[in-house]
Amino acid sequence: MIARAPALHGGDASPTAAPAAGAHGATASMDKPIRAVVFDFEGTLVDFQWRLGAAQAELRRAFAEQGYAVEGDYAEMWNAAAELAAPQGRLEALRRALYPVYDRWDADALTRWSPRSGAPALLQRLADRRVQSAMVSNVGRAALDAALVRFSLRRWLWPVLSRDDVMHLKPNREGVSAVLVAMKTPAEEALFVGDSLADVRAARAVGMRVAIIHGGEVQETAFAALPPDWMVSRLEEIAKLTA
Repeated sequence: MIARAPALHGGDASPTAAPAAGAHGATASMDKPIRAVVFDFEGTLVDFQWRLGAAQAELRRAFAEQGYAVEGDYAEMWNAAAELAAPQGRLEALRRALYPVYDRWDADALTRWSPRSGAPALLQRLADRRVQSAMVSNVGRAALDAALVRFSLRRWLWPVLSRDDVMHLKPNREGVSAVLVAMKTPAEEALFVGDSLADVRAARAVGMRVAIIHGGEVQETAFAALPPDWMVSRLEEIAKLTA
């Protein structure tokens, strides 16, 4: 079932209801039909399998060994360290030291990932409607490409940005902005589909509407302070939100 986030939309459950003024700025601009959908990967088109506790503990130690006393989750730690490393000319050295750790946890998740029910059918339906589909993921290129090929999802998605293609991970806006530019699509004509607070923040940062699918990285209660435009239970519901 598609549900509007009540904090933003007054509890209106209709997928065609207009967002409340103030959610993204001018309501009129957000009434535009959705011509492109940007997907997250893990937790969205496949189930969430990263072992967050163990992975983040190891990453925190690895950052500390490189001289970066950073806090937060796996994405926030990377973004904070990258901001410190880049002005010092140490960004590539940081990648060489930390990306193998990220890649190893990606590879571990790859052994368990399964596609969400309805993922290929949704992408085909969007293509049939001439709605573009793209991806911005915090997963590294090796595991991401392997999974997209394994689950026969790659042919519908362009462009696909991974952790290896950006300096900043979501919740930073960098990857989402780059995809919109590549697709030549204004933010107000695009929808981000994800499963995490990082996805909501990245979408909000560029002025996109955002839908969150249940059962991903975090529980629905985590979105109380930063609700998306829609909460959906099944991927197939996304098609109802597009042009």
